[in-house]
Order: sequence, then structure tokens, then C-alpha cells
Amino acid sequence: MLRYALPAALLLAPATAVAFDAACPYGVNAHQVSNAALDQAAAAGIAWVRFDMNWFQFEPSDNAYNWTEADRFIDHATANGQHVFVTVAYGPMWASTVPCNDADPDWPNWCRNAHPVQSAWTDFVTAAVQRYSGDVKHWGMWNEPNLGQFYRGTRDQYTNEILIPGSDAVHAACSDCLVLGPELAHLRGAEWDAEEGVCAFDECLFNGWNYSLQQILADAGSSIDIITHHKYADPFAEWWDEAIAGEWFIDLQLVNGIQEVTDGYGQGQPVWITEFGWESEPFGAYSNAYTSDQVTGMYAGMDTVAWPELTKLFWYDLQDDPSGYSWGLLDSGGSPKPPYTAYADLIAAAGGCPDVVGDDDDDDATDDDDATDDDDATDDDDAADDDDATDDDDATDDDDASNDDDATDDDDASDDDDATDDDDDATADDGGNGLVVGCSCRADVAAEALPSGLALLLAGSLLRRRRAQVVADP
Repeated sequence: MLRYALPAALLLAPATAVAFDAACPYGVNAHQVSNAALDQAAAAGIAWVRFDMNWFQFEPSDNAYNWTEADRFIDHATANGQHVFVTVAYGPMWASTVPCNDADPDWPNWCRNAHPVQSAWTDFVTAAVQRYSGDVKHWGMWNEPNLGQFYRGTRDQYTNEILIPGSDAVHAACSDCLVLGPELAHLRGAEWDAEEGVCAFDECLFNGWNYSLQQILADAGSSIDIITHHKYADPFAEWWDEAIAGEWFIDLQLVNGIQEVTDGYGQGQPVWITEFGWESEPFGAYSNAYTSDQVTGMYAGMDTVAWPELTKLFWYDLQDDPSGYSWGLLDSGGSPKPPYTAYADLIAAAGGCPDVVGDDDDDDATDDDDATDDDDATDDDDAADDDDATDDDDATDDDDASNDDDATDDDDASDDDDATDDDDDATADDGGNGLVVGCSCRADVAAEALPSGLALLLAGSLLRRRRAQVVADP
């Protein structure tokens, strides 16, 4: 993995004529944080920031746009030399296909998670890409669509009416832009496919996110340039074990690893983990010291595991929410917490990764990092065009709730097997971090029960066949 020294000038004044190398693996979920928080991220050497492009916020009425917050964030991050990954999601009331009310306390009645009119969706995607494609080359198609509080449509609706047409819209508006997805939450008990996979006596394995990701990659892999996924687990060693080899009960596998699925069903695209993290002090269950160790261990893992397609990790979150969530590297007032220092130190120890302004933002989605169609040849600095066949989707974490108003589990930084509470919401709140919507790590959770021993034993032969099929018959 290439590393570069971080100039002291960048540490002193992030808004300089230095840009981070796009191949840099260091990212953070930034929602719509302040310019000062973006400066802190840049000073730490964090090259990538994820921005929430909330459709309902930026097009509140049909064909009437308010780009103020996106302009501010993207302009400032770009001036800092940071690369912006945009996730587009959450529709306005006027674009919903069903009656809805965002003021309702129950998410099954909201508008922002309702399935939208397809033409309205693609029009918004086109407008956003046309406006920002000079600075933004990486576009995510929705956030955690397998969780009902973020998307109430079916997997087929997402694939055929959100992902595929959204991808087409991105590539039509910007020939060197890349499409990322599906950003699934890493839950077996999600709204999609909980009863699919290998099932016996009302127990299912290889279900939920596992089955959903396989099917999306099989049905629409050519529409995805970079596969994105969300996963939370503790400690970091267990996170890596599960991500690579899946989860097991004695000698029977319960769920595949992310790598197994992307290797078996993908087309060689890069993989980004765009949410992972631990909730530290003051509100979280983990101490700042413990969380700092997890930050260091997670990024060290990238250099030790045999997963060449995995090229980026995005920590969740950049800044604490003063209303009661503390996943951040910064506290709610913007001061660095110990995990911030740990992140900055590991980047500095690796040599940092700035580059000269003008180097193509697409370095990280090309060649080894690029997902391109079998028939397409892409240059190291080029992104896939309209004819490129793109890669798989990503899954998301089990415990993630929505935004600043979401409730977080006091004990977990969202384990992969956690089930999201129906009371969690994805409502918007400006709690000092800007408008934040759609983070599944903030849910009250109840651990999903392991399948019964009897069901596991009866399903044993099916499981063994299933394992072989993941590799042999995608």
C-alpha cells in the first residue's frame, strides 16, 4: 500500500494547495459537519469524507433546489484536498409513491424512506451529479436500504428502480464518475430476506444481508463500480474474522463473510467498508482508550488480511452529537478525543498520503481499485463510463439507527447480529453536526437469536452444500 509523507503545512492550514492521494484508505463519516470539523479531519490526514446528500433537503419541492449546505461542505472539503463520497438517499414527500407523513413518530409512515417515483429519483441524481461532478466522482445509491426506517421498498424495487436507473443517471451525467452500493446493513434480521437462504424448522442461515447482497450483485453487479458495506463488531479481531470467514456455530457456518460474498458474486470490483466504529465516552459503552485501540487495530488489519479488493475503511463518526451519541473522533464541541489522536497517529506512522493537486480523484477506483466491466478497459486514473459494468453493493451495520434523533444501544457499537429497533428513526436534527440522516449504528437493539441446535443439525448437509455453492455457483 503506497504511503506518502504528510506536509506540516497541511497540518497547520488544511485549506492549502495540497490534495490527498485518492488511493488513501482513510475515511470518515462526516454527514454535514462544520468547516471546522472538516479541517480537523484534514489535519489528522483523513483523506475521505462521506457526505449525506438528503434528497428531501436539497429538493424540497419538485424542481426547486436548495444546494446551500452541499455547496458549503463540498467546496470546503475540496479546498482542504479531501475527497468526498456522496450518498444520495431519502425522498421528499412530493416524490413518494405512497401516502406519507414525516411528522409521524412511526417510520412505516414516513416519506423519506418511502419508495419514490423513479423518474423523480433519476432527475435528482442527474441534477446533483451535474452540479458537483467536477469535485465529486463517487456516488452512493441510498443508505442501508435493507432497513425499513431507511427504505420501505422491496429488494427488487431497490435493484430495478433505485440502483440500476440511478447508476445509469450517474454515468450519463458524468463519464468518469463511479457508482457505489448497495451499502447494506450487516443484519440477518433485516426487512429483506430474513427468511431466505438455507432454512429448516423456521430457522434460516445465510439469510438477511448475506442473501440480499448475493442477489443484488447477481442481478445488478454491472451497475456497481465499487461495492460498499456497513459492519460493526467488537473487538476488531472479531470484526476481521467475521468479515473474511463469516460466523460459525461449532463447525457449521451461519453466515458468509463479506469477502466470501463479494469474491463469489462480484466482478472483481473494489470493496469499501463505509461504516464501522465504536461508541466511546461520554455516552458510549467503550472507553476512549479501548476505542483508540480498536481504531489502530482495524486499520492495521488492512495490511495483514488477504483481501486485495478492500481498499477503504470509513470510521463512524467524525463528531459527537450533543443530544446523546458519542461515536465521534471529535466531541460535540469539536475538540479531538483520544480516538482522533489514535487515528492521526496511525496515519502519520504509515507516512500519510497527500498528493499534488490535479491528480485524478479516480485513482482509487481504477486499475486495481476500479470496478470495470469485463469488456471495458479503464486507465489507472479513469473512472468507469456509461458502458462500464460496475460492482457489487455494500452492506451496513446491524446496530445502526438513523440520525441525530436515533436511539443508540448503550452496550453495543452495533454487532452484526443485532436487530434494529422499530422505534429508531431517521429524522433530521441539527445537533451541531449539521443535518444528519441515516446511520444504523444508533439503534436500540435486541440480539438476534442463534438458530436452534436442532435446526442447525438438521440443516447440516444443506449448509455444507451451501458453502460450496458460494464459490462454485454464484
